[in-house]
Amino acid sequence: MRKGIDIGGTFIKVFWEDGRKEKHYIKDAVKDKREFFKRVRDIALDGNPEKIGVAVAGFTSLEGVVYKSPNIPALDGVNIKELFYPAKVKVINDVSAGAFGEWFYEHRDSKVLLFVAVGTGLGAGLVIEGKPFLGACGSSLELGHHIIKIQGEKCNCGRLGCWEAYCSSYGLERIYERLSGKRLDDFQIIKKAKEGELSALKAIEEFKDYLIVGLVNSIHIFNPDRVVLGGGLIDGMVELLDGLEEKLRAMCESLPGKCFRLSFSSCAEYCMARGALVFSLMED
Repeated sequence: MRKGIDIGGTFIKVFWEDGRKEKHYIKDAVKDKREFFKRVRDIALDGNPEKIGVAVAGFTSLEGVVYKSPNIPALDGVNIKELFYPAKVKVINDVSAGAFGEWFYEHRDSKVLLFVAVGTGLGAGLVIEGKPFLGACGSSLELGHHIIKIQGEKCNCGRLGCWEAYCSSYGLERIYERLSGKRLDDFQIIKKAKEGELSALKAIEEFKDYLIVGLVNSIHIFNPDRVVLGGGLIDGMVELLDGLEEKLRAMCESLPGKCFRLSFSSCAEYCMARGALVFSLMED
């Protein structure tokens, strides 16, 4: 039996080949590397899986080394394959895994599928003709760290003006604080927007503007026939994103604009783990 796991900074999610799901709280161990790695290894190896697909947030090489994980610094420099030795392991960036899962389970008719996940950060994945596109070294589709505003807001990666600096949980919180003078968590802002609070609604609209800018850039570069949006932040505000596809299409050039369809992911928090499972099924 194979399993896919998604290593996050708060939870580790597990998706088994038979459809079983698990969720393990890990945030209390993140600051103690030894304890963190022990917990991650124990969760991964539990049940003696035949093979493990591992989804990791960050710049992850084809060899399984996490060069940098902006939102889980404990993983910086870690070789995931060595961590789980002697188990058979395949490692992939978390949103590239999510994209592959979207294609495999939901959109096998797609020639070029672009998946953009917005939560604590912003990541993306691309599937071309049924194969995940990982780039020459494994770090393709780090769209959260393409710069959309010169000398803009600071991103968690340390650069200024990244797409993630505006389209992420902390990006939304920063926009709302600038507009209202109050600091709230992302879910509180979304709740207030649904209740009709003006500052929250304005923050959501500004967030959407930045979301559209990054998506237009991505559509012009990759020419997908399917764009899928997911991640915890998007899941929480779907009802506030009415008209997004029409606005996005209107800002694109006509040829790539008429080529794509926009969907919202339905796999919720297990997207990356199920994609990691699918990745483990691929031949090396």
